[in-house]
Amino acid sequence: MKLSIGVIFGGKSLEHELSILTAIQAMDNIDKERYEVIPIYIAEDLTIYSGGMLRYIDSYKDFNLINRYAKKVNLINKNGKFILQTTGLFKKEYKEIHLAFPIVHGKNTEDGGIVGYLETLGIPFVGSDIYASSACQDKVFTKQILEANNLPVTDYVHFTDNDYRIDKEEIFKKIDKLSYPLIVKPARLGSSIGIELVNRKEELESSLAKVMQKDDRVLVEEYISDRREYNMAVLLSKGKLIGSVIEEINKDEPCDYYDKYRKDDDNDDTYKRTYPASISKTLTEEIEKTSKEAYKALSLNGVARIDYIYDNKKKKLYINEINTIPNFFSHHLFEDKNIDYRELLGIMIKEAIDKIHKADTMIKSVDDESFKNVTSKDIKDMK
Repeated sequence: MKLSIGVIFGGKSLEHELSILTAIQAMDNIDKERYEVIPIYIAEDLTIYSGGMLRYIDSYKDFNLINRYAKKVNLINKNGKFILQTTGLFKKEYKEIHLAFPIVHGKNTEDGGIVGYLETLGIPFVGSDIYASSACQDKVFTKQILEANNLPVTDYVHFTDNDYRIDKEEIFKKIDKLSYPLIVKPARLGSSIGIELVNRKEELESSLAKVMQKDDRVLVEEYISDRREYNMAVLLSKGKLIGSVIEEINKDEPCDYYDKYRKDDDNDDTYKRTYPASISKTLTEEIEKTSKEAYKALSLNGVARIDYIYDNKKKKLYINEINTIPNFFSHHLFEDKNIDYRELLGIMIKEAIDKIHKADTMIKSVDDESFKNVTSKDIKDMK
């Protein structure tokens, strides 16, 4: 019997469409001889659908087709089995899955929302757990953890919209210690959504207002104009970390959401990807070492991509962001490591299976004899 893998994608996220594209590409590349792939699509209204039609991009061009022909389901734990159960008055078992594979992007999904739900139901899954997912989705948390592990980040200020309302002047004083230009980001959104480049102090207030419409946590950091940008992905396999080749992103301005969809044949002279990057051996080794240290510091799993900024003037490398579910799993960066897309996904699935076996050996409960003797009166008196 094949292992049934439920690929979960979509969700209530600003990166909903990118999740669909990543998931469809991944489903096409999972080894069909070893695994049965079951699409589990979460619509933007949070209705869950399943069905073979969800494997094809044309299905999403008319949502009425999905609503009419795909199965509306709920994912449940039924006596230790993980079942997709149809909704409605007469509920039926539609499919059983053995392993979940979340392929989601952005706030409310990649931030630990999906894996937290799976952990609550006891459903094993591929990739990073709720702690790593949450820490990496919030750029402030990421920077704080990296700093605590002596890993390089640019100077920054962070605050909430409530902090801003209470004492805007104090926040401006902190920002004044940074050097312009600045980049202002929604702390918990991904794919460069909502970022603002601020060249002068006079532009700051309006940019902050725009960002706070998208997230109530804000990150302000120095923008290094004379820079180079690099990406490196890291994969966990059999306890060892495999680093991908390093990619350089060449773009005049910060990458935007559209850049996440780009294909190699896009005819745009303002944007270019080069991999492997043409850089020195010393910088290559520094990026490889830093990437693996960051992966460990944040307790990541599966494939993660670490994005870098290199300051040409100071000759200094900084970690920019970390992606727990990078778009399209950065599979192109592993090709020069002789790991094709199917093998990459297979390694991730195998790691998840090994994690199940390890979990089976862990203590799951604590016997407390004193609990059995507690009375209602005891509860009233507890302090």
